[in-house]
Amino acid sequence: MNQLHCQQNADYYPAERGKLAAPFLEKGMIIGVKRTFRVEAMVGGGGFGQIFRAIDLESKLVVAVKVEPKSSESGRIVLELNILVQLSHSTHIPKVYYSGEVRTYNFIIMQLLGSNLADLRKFQKSRSFSVETTSRIGIQCLEGLKQIHALGYIHRDIKPSNICAGIGEHRRVLYIVDFGMARRIVLPDGTFRPERVYASFRGTTRYVSLAAHERKEQGFVDDIWSLFFSLLELVEGLPWKSLIDQDQVCHAKRQMLANFQSRKMGRNFELFPQILENTKRTESVDYERLIGILKSCCGSFNELNDFEWDDHDEQYR
Repeated sequence: MNQLHCQQNADYYPAERGKLAAPFLEKGMIIGVKRTFRVEAMVGGGGFGQIFRAIDLESKLVVAVKVEPKSSESGRIVLELNILVQLSHSTHIPKVYYSGEVRTYNFIIMQLLGSNLADLRKFQKSRSFSVETTSRIGIQCLEGLKQIHALGYIHRDIKPSNICAGIGEHRRVLYIVDFGMARRIVLPDGTFRPERVYASFRGTTRYVSLAAHERKEQGFVDDIWSLFFSLLELVEGLPWKSLIDQDQVCHAKRQMLANFQSRKMGRNFELFPQILENTKRTESVDYERLIGILKSCCGSFNELNDFEWDDHDEQYR
């Protein structure tokens, strides 16, 4: 299931975890106490967790179940649940229905989503999206990130595989998923956490900001940098797509940004990284201006139109 699909990040996760491990739950298994759900199949996963499709035995609603082992990393799923509950009003965050534990696992039951953008891009003959689709993706993600940031959190792993398409009546809606690397950077009193001299690397090398490469403290703007690199990949590809070494990727990003031009998005899109470069870690991002830039890249579009990808999500129905 791609709803909380997190591509395995070789920087952090051993191969035996996530979807490459033996299934945590069996088909037909009943989980839940106050509400019960029947597990149907494992449909994805990554990192520490696995994702299963299940059915609410009372309402017959088809749902997703994210399952992670109880361990020293259990705080990840607790943090994720806390963030998802706080963002229950957000259009671009999956809805949570239930949470609990079974045997040696913790689980969250939530809205079932479709494929992630990394997979959907591969379904395209050109292996890329149109300018209009890319702009719509960026606008919806900016709306979602604005709400995440308003809570004082940063995601720290924005990338195409952590952005999923809705299904059914929500097929025109995009969702930001997998908050396992999220961090609260604004304290309850409204002040920012003190800046660390050295911040451990968090994120996925291909998409992180230069600040993350430099092991600097991340702020709201760093999520938007990851979104920028994601959009660029979706519409025209990234020059460093075949590089693995972090220093080489960082150097390639610096080279591109020194004289950034977009082959497909047009000159207005060149303002996008300029705005980010002038936004400090503790400053709020100018989301509305960035949304305006994306709208200007494609002239006009209808948000009620279906996206250009076909429906490849039969397994989630």
